[in-house]
Amino acid sequence: MIAAALMAVVLVALLGAWFATGWHDVRAQETAIEDAPVVAASARAGELARELRGELDQLVEREAARPYFHYQNLFHDPRAGGEGVTPSPLASGPADPLILGYFQIDQHAQVTTPSLNDQFPQLSETVHLVEHRAFREAVAQHLAQVLAPPHGTLIVAVEPKPQPVHHPRPPIVVPPPGAGGAANVTGAIDPTNATQTFQIDTSAYVQNTNANAVYSRQSNVANETVVTPGAGVSSAEVAAPPIAPPPPKPIPPRPPPAKPPAPITITVSSLEWHTLPFSGGTSLVAVREVQTPDGNLAQGFVVDRAALTSWLANHAGDLVAQLHPRAANTSAPSAELVPGWELTIEPNPRELATSVTDAAKVATTFVVRFVIVGAIALLAALLVVWLVARAERYARERSQFAAAAAHELRTPLAGLQLYGDMLADGLGDPTKLRDYARRMSEEASRLGRVVSNVLGFSQLERGNLSIDPKLGNVADALRELAEHVQPAFDRAGVAIDLDVPPTLDARFDRDALARIVGNLLDNAEKYTRDAEDRTIRLSAQRVGDRVEITVRDHGAGIANPAKLFQVFARGVATDGPAGLGLGLALSRSLAEAMGGELVFRVPEGRGAMFVVALAMTT
Repeated sequence: MIAAALMAVVLVALLGAWFATGWHDVRAQETAIEDAPVVAASARAGELARELRGELDQLVEREAARPYFHYQNLFHDPRAGGEGVTPSPLASGPADPLILGYFQIDQHAQVTTPSLNDQFPQLSETVHLVEHRAFREAVAQHLAQVLAPPHGTLIVAVEPKPQPVHHPRPPIVVPPPGAGGAANVTGAIDPTNATQTFQIDTSAYVQNTNANAVYSRQSNVANETVVTPGAGVSSAEVAAPPIAPPPPKPIPPRPPPAKPPAPITITVSSLEWHTLPFSGGTSLVAVREVQTPDGNLAQGFVVDRAALTSWLANHAGDLVAQLHPRAANTSAPSAELVPGWELTIEPNPRELATSVTDAAKVATTFVVRFVIVGAIALLAALLVVWLVARAERYARERSQFAAAAAHELRTPLAGLQLYGDMLADGLGDPTKLRDYARRMSEEASRLGRVVSNVLGFSQLERGNLSIDPKLGNVADALRELAEHVQPAFDRAGVAIDLDVPPTLDARFDRDALARIVGNLLDNAEKYTRDAEDRTIRLSAQRVGDRVEITVRDHGAGIANPAKLFQVFARGVATDGPAGLGLGLALSRSLAEAMGGELVFRVPEGRGAMFVVALAMTT
């Protein structure tokens, strides 16, 4: 019990500590596995945000270098010189797939777009005319009042903002005045997104300010008619030779050229991102301010949400990416795209479900492993307790065996010493010397049986118990045994009822059979000392193909038959006759070694009955 209690305490402490630490690790692994899709989505959101931010930065860098006069339908290139306008590069639509459209708003909240020309409709882009008009109406409705520039100076100081590192682009070469008839344009044309200042000559500025009027004059010149013969004009008049010119007049001296007007200064601010309502939603709008002598302008473009969604879908793979203002409440992994906007990615539902399943498998695996290891540890603990209990039982049995052996040996030795001393000293009745000698022989025989049982048990434990069964007459052997024990039984008051046929053949070892029947008769004599009927019946008969030898007494019987044939076990209470608890165990082993068996049967009435079954010859 002490060993069991100690093993239980140790087992509970070790398994409890292991489960506590292991379950903590399992929870950590479960959390990591369940969070893995979210962590991956967050990392992917950061990567996509950086990629899209790079796209937007490149877009802003390209658009920042665009001249302010590209935002109108017709423009005059200051480097071309002379008079004339051409359609804007933006007249055919946005130059980048991420741009929904360009717009320009004056101080009176009037909106123009480079793809539409109300004065000359033929110059408008006709393929997507409906979309262009819808875009201008949406800008006028949602952005015009918000972005209309105020009167006065828009830009106080021209200080370029710090820009991210970029690959240098070749500078825009501006031809000097008079080179190839080009107009005079000077100033800082910076390809980065910073405030820029331009100086443009008056002629180029006026033509860009009145581009439609210039285009009208160009059209009128191109449409002048050539005089041909017709009504009111005769053929003779047409074919008449030209009239000689009048004599040349003297050319007056040319007046000195007038001083050219001072160049016009144009200031353009950097493009800034804004989050504004647009067409029933919220859009990302890039806006810059242009300061001109005729008033201030707001120029910019609206980012196409559909194009952004398509770009994200192509780059997000099986994840669901969404772009929305930063104020939106969401628990999905997000990354800042531009100030006020963020990119969120929803983890793949299949990956989330798989992560939950995998996390559950971790807990299940740990529990199964814990149960298996716990069961093994429990079995080991039980084995240790069983070994301790067995060792303790063996120690107790050996102690009892030592005490019983001492008692069993002392009794015959005491008789031998008593009768030996009497014979040596000439004591006692001289007429009973033969009786004294017979008693000494019986005590020696009893002592021999005890020693024989101990030696037989020793041989049984070592596994070298050997016998040599042969065919013989069992009846003769039983009669010889009965004659041998008859004198001792007579003096003990025990009668032997021998019932054997004259001849009964079987295979047996004579010495082994003598030890078996001797042990059974000796036990019957001991356990019938208090019985009224002290008759012991020894019989033998043929039963089928076996010979059964029966030893039957009328004593108190067997109280515990279950442990009857166990070593050091006895079938009576502790207050019964002294014994080693080896006789029956040894007798059964001897019977089985001869190919037979030894069994206990409950007889009718009081007493005990043991049956030795031997195989007959074939």
